[in-house]
Amino acid sequence: MEAARMGFGAITLPHLGNGTRLPLKTKLSCFPLHLLQNNITLSRVSTKHNLCVKATSESSSDVGSSRPLPHVAPNLWGDHILSVPTENSEFDSLETEIESIIKPKVKNMLMSSHNTDKERILLIHLLMCLGTSHYFEKEIEEILDQAFEKLDSLIADEDDLETTAIMFEVFRLYGHKISCDVFDRFKGVDGKFKEHLVSDVRGMLQLYEAAHLATPSDDILDEALSFTRYHLESLAGQEATAPHISRHILNELYKPRFLKLEIAAAREYISFYEKEEHDETLLKFGKLNFNFCKLHYVRELKTITKWWKDLDFAYKLPFSRDRLVETFAGVIAMFFEPRYALGRIVTTKASQIVTVMDDACDAYGTFSEVRSFIDSLQRWDLGAIDELPSCLRIVSRSIMETMEDIKREMKPRGRSSSVQYSIEEIKIIGKAYVELSKWARSDHVPTFDDYIKVGINSSGMRFLPMLSFIALEDCDENKTNEWFESKPKMLQAFCFLFRLENDIVTYEDEMRRGEVANGVNCYMKQHGVTKEVAVRKIKKMIRDSYKIVMEEFLTTEGVPRPVLVRCLNMIRLIKLFYYKEGDGYTNPHRELKDLITSLFFDPLPL
Repeated sequence: MEAARMGFGAITLPHLGNGTRLPLKTKLSCFPLHLLQNNITLSRVSTKHNLCVKATSESSSDVGSSRPLPHVAPNLWGDHILSVPTENSEFDSLETEIESIIKPKVKNMLMSSHNTDKERILLIHLLMCLGTSHYFEKEIEEILDQAFEKLDSLIADEDDLETTAIMFEVFRLYGHKISCDVFDRFKGVDGKFKEHLVSDVRGMLQLYEAAHLATPSDDILDEALSFTRYHLESLAGQEATAPHISRHILNELYKPRFLKLEIAAAREYISFYEKEEHDETLLKFGKLNFNFCKLHYVRELKTITKWWKDLDFAYKLPFSRDRLVETFAGVIAMFFEPRYALGRIVTTKASQIVTVMDDACDAYGTFSEVRSFIDSLQRWDLGAIDELPSCLRIVSRSIMETMEDIKREMKPRGRSSSVQYSIEEIKIIGKAYVELSKWARSDHVPTFDDYIKVGINSSGMRFLPMLSFIALEDCDENKTNEWFESKPKMLQAFCFLFRLENDIVTYEDEMRRGEVANGVNCYMKQHGVTKEVAVRKIKKMIRDSYKIVMEEFLTTEGVPRPVLVRCLNMIRLIKLFYYKEGDGYTNPHRELKDLITSLFFDPLPL
């Protein structure tokens, strides 16, 4: 095998001096760093107190003390959010119209005795698409619990593809393991989906959406995904297909609803539904809810922005990524509903602080400094940080103080032990950073199996859901903590798939920087295959992991549904930053910029 294609070893940069090594990679939690540019040094000329000093490159004779040379892409948003108006009168007006006028009307529609179970399920699906089902969680769960008990009679004579696929999607997303055998009726004697289905555009589109909810044993859904994707691409380009339907198809083919932020998917669907034959009350409900959510988000983001500005990390720690708005968007992926305002604020603060921790390890500290820094966090003692460099003292103090502030705030709400679990996860992430540092500094490419053991702990896919649990005040904290402590298969699968999703999109950049401990590279070495083969195999592992997540969501017992939903929504968070355009967190792409603009700055006209 050609060495150039295999690329296991670290590289050197002759123009930086004989044998100068590129820096290590620490694998953060939710948002990895890929900002290093080979010929840029970090400097900030100022006399302001606590500002980190200029970094310098050193020879490879002292790789343990060489300091990385990062280039940090700028903050795209500045303080613009602080100037976005959020009038109390507008907020109160929206809340009153939703709660006193629209919501009672829609509840009457949902609970009407004139509706059949099937009609209620179709309405629930429409509410989900419009982003308003969260107002009726209790009612919906009761309706679906009762309907699922008579599922056989409900679907016995159903021959409409769209209706069947809608029922399948609704039941699964509410935790009922409806069998994929319901789609067997749409297959011919040859075992393939019937060709006449191709003319049913809406049915095909809904089957495509449902196919993304597969578990490991749902082979028919893999077939459905291939069948629908192939034909929908053709249908979207046909003149006979209405323009708004073509646009809807293309939006879903690019990213299906299950992988989108729910509030972003709702905005897209509202635009589609408005061009359909629609119910004015439901359409208005969707618009009011979107604008109400937007006002919530802007208010919360203003609060967090003021906190972030007070920390002044953009000035004191110029090596760190200033991605507060992007972090907040990721948190919305986990819980978009207005009632979780406190949860979004707390989770964003903690996530942003841990992002800075990652950057301190990845973009600033030498190996010995990183080891001492992480050791100080293990002891969780501010008295242990005195020997650290100024920048790392700032980071260490901020991590401890932020998490302790959160603990104090949540103690009266009975959630302090959940915060402590989050603190323990920070320590676990830190230990993984040290192990990765050893590999990076010694140019060691571990086996894929050894890499994954460390990569799971460094991924942060346990830290984030644990943070989100803090906000679920209506859920039993002890049960949630017991489940979390058991290292559930669902969260382990998330750690695995996130680590590998990230490694695929960052492979080329990391190899150029000499960061050889990458999942793709490790797989190539262990199995003696090319990059192309490794990526294909790893993508299969990722698909299988998503199916495991869905299986665990449907079969886990004794855990409150809101907890499982936050975990399931991690899929939306991952696909927000890692989809088709690389690492969207470190280098925000156009899709992410447009989404943030639509969520925070552009209300829907009523």
